[in-house]
Amino acid sequence: MPFEMKRVGMTAVVAAGLAAAAAAARGGDLAARVAARNTIVDVELKTHAAVLANDTFEGRLAGSRGGRAAAGYLVEQFRKLGLSGGGVDGAYTQPFDRECRNLLAVCEGSDPELKHEYVLVGAHYDHVGYGNARNSFGPFGFIHNGADDNASGVAALLEIAQSLKSVPVHTKRSLLFAFWDSEEQGLFGSKHWLAHPTVNLRRVRAAINVDMIGRMSHGRLNVIGSRTGYGFRKLITRGNFESALELEFPWEILADSDHHPFFRSGIPVVMFHTGKHSDYHRPSDDVEKLNLAGMQAAARLLFDVAVDLADADEPPTFRSASLAESVSER
Repeated sequence: MPFEMKRVGMTAVVAAGLAAAAAAARGGDLAARVAARNTIVDVELKTHAAVLANDTFEGRLAGSRGGRAAAGYLVEQFRKLGLSGGGVDGAYTQPFDRECRNLLAVCEGSDPELKHEYVLVGAHYDHVGYGNARNSFGPFGFIHNGADDNASGVAALLEIAQSLKSVPVHTKRSLLFAFWDSEEQGLFGSKHWLAHPTVNLRRVRAAINVDMIGRMSHGRLNVIGSRTGYGFRKLITRGNFESALELEFPWEILADSDHHPFFRSGIPVVMFHTGKHSDYHRPSDDVEKLNLAGMQAAARLLFDVAVDLADADEPPTFRSASLAESVSER
């Protein structure tokens, strides 16, 4: 998440819906879905986060050798899972400025028609390297491992992809997993993809951004952007039945992460986020400080919401009124 982010939000504590109603509203094989969801576990989330937040990757600065090494690890995971390439010419990559590269992988849908539509689930994998006065609260010159920002979000995406492929779960629409580069420098990866999409942009029905879900406190999760799509909040609340998290739905939508370019492009989008902390953009954002139980709960909710969107008869459509409801957009 870029430096000097500010958040303004309204808290709305959301109670879980009735189990019968939630189950009835969901399509597909419910038993397979539950089995897949239960494969998302804290131990595996920690494994991925620990690799990405290791000193070996030197803080994953976009375009650096550490950033390229992190990309190599992610591509290796895509291959192991048997995901299809969603990048340029069917590859996993989309190169852009200064040796940066977005990484994209597809879990293809099962419906003959709807599989050509997409629910995009994204997280940035870059961080700030050794830190400097422009991107760190200091001390500078030390590796900033970015365990929460955003190894936590990347780990969640890998676990969800693994859960879908291992059982497997066949959603109607395809899920496009996007791992953005150069987010910390100005959301450049997601902006580049929207300017040069690797799938038909009109077929992207909704997007989810996952940025910093590793420091959950008191079971609380921020869901930013729910007002960008008709029915988004209802769908997310229904998906929260099993996780039973305390959801907060802020009105303000800031240009502080990769959800914002989608918002400005008229695509319904939400971001999952557990909040800033004293280690934000400091060398001390290490894996030992992650709330692994909270990460598991957030990742399982993300799974439910992504699958619900991919299976929905009518996914949320964009609310143009949301452009005027955020003070920063007026």
